[in-house]
Amino acid sequence: MKNKLLITSALAAGSLMAGSIANAQTYLEKGNGYGQSTTTIGGDLAIIYSAIQNKQAVSGYGTNAKSTRGFGRESQVNFANRGKLNNGLDYAAGFSLEFDGRGYSNNTFATEDASISNENVYVDLIAGNTTFTVGVDHIQRGYAGAAPQIFNITELMRAAGSKVCYVLGAKTSESAGVGIIQKFPSAGISASAMYAPRSGDTGAEDVASLTSNGGANSSFEVGFNGVNTLGVQGLTTTFFYNSMARSAVTNAGTVKGVSYGVAYNFGTFAVGVDKFKNENGIGSSAAPSFFGESSIAASAVTKKLGLTYAVDSNLTVGYIKSITDTSGLTSVQSTETVNALQVGYNFGPVAVSATASKFNNLYSEATGPQDQANGRMGQVRVSTKF
Repeated sequence: MKNKLLITSALAAGSLMAGSIANAQTYLEKGNGYGQSTTTIGGDLAIIYSAIQNKQAVSGYGTNAKSTRGFGRESQVNFANRGKLNNGLDYAAGFSLEFDGRGYSNNTFATEDASISNENVYVDLIAGNTTFTVGVDHIQRGYAGAAPQIFNITELMRAAGSKVCYVLGAKTSESAGVGIIQKFPSAGISASAMYAPRSGDTGAEDVASLTSNGGANSSFEVGFNGVNTLGVQGLTTTFFYNSMARSAVTNAGTVKGVSYGVAYNFGTFAVGVDKFKNENGIGSSAAPSFFGESSIAASAVTKKLGLTYAVDSNLTVGYIKSITDTSGLTSVQSTETVNALQVGYNFGPVAVSATASKFNNLYSEATGPQDQANGRMGQVRVSTKF
C-alpha cells in the first residue's frame, strides 16, 4: 500500500490531510472466547486529475512527443480486528481491498487484477513495544523518505517518464514475509526487520507452487523511522536497507535498495533531504522492463529536497526538487532534475492539493550527449477518509 496521503511534517498542528480529515469508522463488537475484540471498517478515496507532456519520444511512448490528460482514482477499504489472546498477548489482524481502476492501456481496456487483495494483509502478535508480524505490505517502510511534502508525487512522476527511484531494490516490504517491529518510545524510534522467502511474491492461493517461483530469491530488509528523534522535537529521520541475492531469471546481479533522510520542523516551516539508491530493482524504475534493461546491472540514485510552509491551519505550500543520476542505466551520462511546486487546502472531511512539476533531461534511449528530453506534469487531487 503506497502511502499517498499527505505526509508533510510542517503540519504537526492542524495537519492538512492526514490528521484533520474526519475518519468516521464502524465498530463491531464480537465475542471470541477470551474477551471482546473490536473490528474496525474504514477507508479512503482519492480522485486525481493529471496533465502530462513529454517532449522527446521514448520506447512505449510512440515516435512523436506525447501529451495526455485524464483522471485517476484510488479507493480502498480497510478491515482490522484487535483483541487479546488466551496467553494475555495482544493481537491485530486485517486486510485491505484497493480499487485503483484499470482504464485504457496502450489502446487496450484492462480490468482490475489480483493486486486488489495485496494491500496490508497481516496478523500481528503484540507484547508491549514489540510486534511480531506476518503478512504482505504491512510493515513500516521508508519509500516516501523524510523530506516534507504535501503529497508524495514519486509514482506520478514516473508516469511522466521520470526515472526517479521509487519502490527500492528487493521490494521486500511489499512481499509476503515475516517481521518484527520494535518501538523505542523514549527515543522516538520505531525499528524493524523483515524476511521475505520469495521477493516480489505477495502470496498465491494456499501454497507456493514449484512451477511459478519467478526466479526470485529470498530477501531481507532492516530500517527505522524516527519522529522527534532522540528527544529532539521536530527532528524526523529514516533509514532502510534491503538486499536479495542474484535472481536467475530477472536480474544480472545482487539486488539492493537503500534510503535515508532527515528533516526538521521549525513549526510553520519544515525542510528535509533524502537519498535513494536502487540497484537491479524488482519491478522498479532502476530496471524498467519497457527499456529492455532487466538483463543488465542497472542502478539509479535519487537525491530529494523538500520544503513546506504552513500559511495557516488549513493552507500549506511546498517545494520539491529531485536529482536522479541515471548513468547506471545506460552509457548515456544523464542527470534528471525535477522541480515541483505544491499547494494543499483542508476543507475538514475533504482535502484538495495541486502540484505543478517541470522535468529536465528525462532519461531516454538516445545515445549521445544530446539526451535532453523535457516534460511537464500537473495534478489536482481530491481526497477523503471514511
